[in-house]
Parts: sequence; C-alpha cells; structure tokens
Amino acid sequence: VDDGAGYSACPSGSAAAAGFTDTTSTDVDCIAMHGITTGVTATTYEPTANVPRWQMALYLTRMVTAGGVALGSGADQGFTDISGYSAAIQTAINQIKQLGVTVGTTATTYSPDDNVTREQMAMFVERMLGKTTAGVGGHDATATYSGLIGTTSTLTYNYTDIDAGAVTYEGHNAIAEIYHLGIPGDLKTVATFSPAADITRADMATWMTNALGHTNARPAGVWVQASAASPFGSLAVT
Repeated sequence: VDDGAGYSACPSGSAAAAGFTDTTSTDVDCIAMHGITTGVTATTYEPTANVPRWQMALYLTRMVTAGGVALGSGADQGFTDISGYSAAIQTAINQIKQLGVTVGTTATTYSPDDNVTREQMAMFVERMLGKTTAGVGGHDATATYSGLIGTTSTLTYNYTDIDAGAVTYEGHNAIAEIYHLGIPGDLKTVATFSPAADITRADMATWMTNALGHTNARPAGVWVQASAASPFGSLAVT
C-alpha cells in the first residue's frame, strides 16, 4: 500500500458503540458516528447482507457530505425506474449522477434493486474520492490519483483475479488504486479480490471508514493523532 491515509476519521475511542446486536465492528461504529448508516433497524446492521444500488447511493452521498463535499440539488436526472423509492433515495441517486459518479445502467435506468459488485464499488469509491478534497494525511485523488496511479506510484497489486474475465479496464485500475489507498484494508498476503462478488454491508463499512481517512471528516471535539514513526532518518513522529 503506497498511499494509505495517514490519520483516521475515527481515532481510537472516538466512535461510541452503535448499539447493533449483530455486529461489534468498529468500522460500523465509525460510519454510524458520521451519519452514514442508521442500520437496517435500530438494533441490527445486517453485516452479511448485500448492498443494492439504491442503498449504495445513500452511503456515498453521506460519505462525501461527511468529507465536506457540497452535493447538487438532486433534481430529476432522467432515471425512469426510481419513482417508487422514497424522496431521500431518489435525491441521493440523482445527486451521484450530478457528481458524475454514476451514469446509470442505461441513459434512462439506474437499476436500483441490483446488488453492487466489489468491482463496481471500487469504481464508485474511486470516483467519489476524486470529488473530495484530501484531508491532513489523506491522498488527493484529484491529483496523482485520477485515473488514478500517477508518477509517484506504481500500479502493482497482489490480486490474481482482476486481470481476466469480465473485469473492465476502469474496474481493474480502480481495484488496484483503492488497494494502494488502503480502502479494502487488504494485506499483501491477500491474493484475491473477488471482483464479481456482491459487496457486503460489513465490507462497505470498512471501505467507507478507510475512505473517510483521506478526507477532512473527523469526530467532533479535540483529538490528537500521531503518525507512525519513519523507519529511516530522524524517526520523527508528526
């Protein structure tokens, strides 16, 4: 990982337990603190459930709002298959279209009930970070990463399952790029990404938490974070 966030959007101890009975994940606690999730019910998060595209729109708009992005009006963007959803969901879908994060499955359809694959989510997160101003310790996705590996990083990865099959060119690059940004949190020993698999709500929480670390999203109050000491030179801690 070349460009993982230097600091966390949820420093240790900052996010209270979200109160869900089916998960103790601190990543879920983090996105609950930042208003990205309220759970499926007041007491359940359903971490193993998949993420449909309508739900993904809510996750993404809330994530970039926490990161300081001003969203569009949410005016109708021409999708004819979202009218049966709540006003909040329709607004979120239209806002990610306005941001250029989605173009829909066709010019007039969004396919809100389709589950989001891990490859698709990699592209969505990459595009969203490209619209977000980097925070302290974060990587500016609009600069080096906007297509996204640039002159200071090499498009290397340990995944063995993203070079063939139905993986798209953009999807391939986005997967490698979010790996370098530390979004999935995968160690070098992880050799598979499973691009065609549907992303789970547990993984979504992890990806959102790690992505937030690259933004200006931070908990309320005063929190001091120290960077890791360098293994070379002065060993200075920031």
